[in-house]
Amino acid sequence: MTENRNKELSKSLIETLTSSNLPTIGSDIAEVTIDSVLKEGVLKDFPIIGSLVGIWKTGIAVNDYRFLNKLLLFLQESSTISSVKRENLIHKLEDDKYQLEAGEKLIAVIDKLETGSKAKLLGKALALFGNDFISNDEFWRVSFIIERLPMADIIALKNWRNTDLNQVFEIRRHLYLSVGLGWFVLDASSTGFCWQERLCEIFEQHLIVQ
Repeated sequence: MTENRNKELSKSLIETLTSSNLPTIGSDIAEVTIDSVLKEGVLKDFPIIGSLVGIWKTGIAVNDYRFLNKLLLFLQESSTISSVKRENLIHKLEDDKYQLEAGEKLIAVIDKLETGSKAKLLGKALALFGNDFISNDEFWRVSFIIERLPMADIIALKNWRNTDLNQVFEIRRHLYLSVGLGWFVLDASSTGFCWQERLCEIFEQHLIVQ
C-alpha cells in the first residue's frame, strides 16, 4: 500500500471510528464485495468506504478484496465501543512521545494481516482498549502479536496456564519470545522460560474465548 493511499485511508478511518454509526455494520460481512460497494452504495455512509471507492476508480487489485473484508471485520468487532468513548479513541491511541499517527498505524496493521480472523481479533482488541480494559501500550503490543504470530499459535494461548513454556515446541517457543509473550529469567531462582502473564491473559480471557 502506497504512502499517499495509507494517509488518505488513515484520515477516513479515524473519521469512521470516531463519528460513524458502527453498530449498523451487518453480520453478513462475507457477502459484501467490492462490486456491491461500487454498484449499490453498500456502507456508503462510512468515510473509509468512500475513500476506498475513490481509490478503486483507478483500478482494483486482488488485494483490495482482501483488504475490504479485513477492514469490515475489524470495524464490526470495534462496534461495541460506545459512541461517546469512540470520540476520544484515536487521541488516546496516539503516542505523543514519538508523534506516531494512530490511524496510519492501524491501516498498516490491517493491511498486513493474513486473514479475516486476525482482523476480528484486532477489532476485539480495539474494543478492549476503547472500553478501558487494556492500556495504550497493551493494545499496540497485542496488535503486534496478532500481526506477527501464526493463527494456530495464537489459538494455542487458550491453554497457556497449563503449559510449561520450557516444554513448548522449540519453533513455537521462539515465536512467543520474539513477540514478547515470554522471556528467559536469569537469576538463582530461575525456572527458565516464563510467560508474560498479562498479555497471555488478554488473549485467553478476551480475544480467543469460545
